[in-house]
Amino acid sequence: MSRARILLVSIVCGAAALAATSPASAVVAPGTFATARDGQLIVVSSAIVGARTVEMMGGWNDEALRCDRFRRLDVTILIDRVRGGQTQRRTRTVSQARRNCAEGGPNLGFVLRAASLGMACADGTWRPGHYDFVTNTFHRARRLRSIASLFFTKTERC
Repeated sequence: MSRARILLVSIVCGAAALAATSPASAVVAPGTFATARDGQLIVVSSAIVGARTVEMMGGWNDEALRCDRFRRLDVTILIDRVRGGQTQRRTRTVSQARRNCAEGGPNLGFVLRAASLGMACADGTWRPGHYDFVTNTFHRARRLRSIASLFFTKTERC
């Protein structure tokens, strides 16, 4: 019988509700990270939102293993934009083997532009609405999962 361990840590570091006075080029929200730990294994998920893009990544690290060890990760992302009772939803999934000791943090996932998601104003910034960004990272070998969730509301017009 397999059992999956799940730890949800969602600490929103300054998730922003943008005022109409904010410049269009302002950073929307800095981001959030989530970690799940089993012994020395750490599985990380992140969601970092900029004025025109979102970076949603997963990674793993186990100090008991050498850096040349690979493990398969599944990273699934969900982006919802709600405005006027209507929801736009985008999902993506990637599964790949990733090396232990990733330099610079989580390294498997997606960097997406608001425009490519159909959620952008003419200048490429995020359209007004309530946004939810969820990154779900699953470490297959140890069945360990971390889920990062970030939300913000953009109130300024395009």
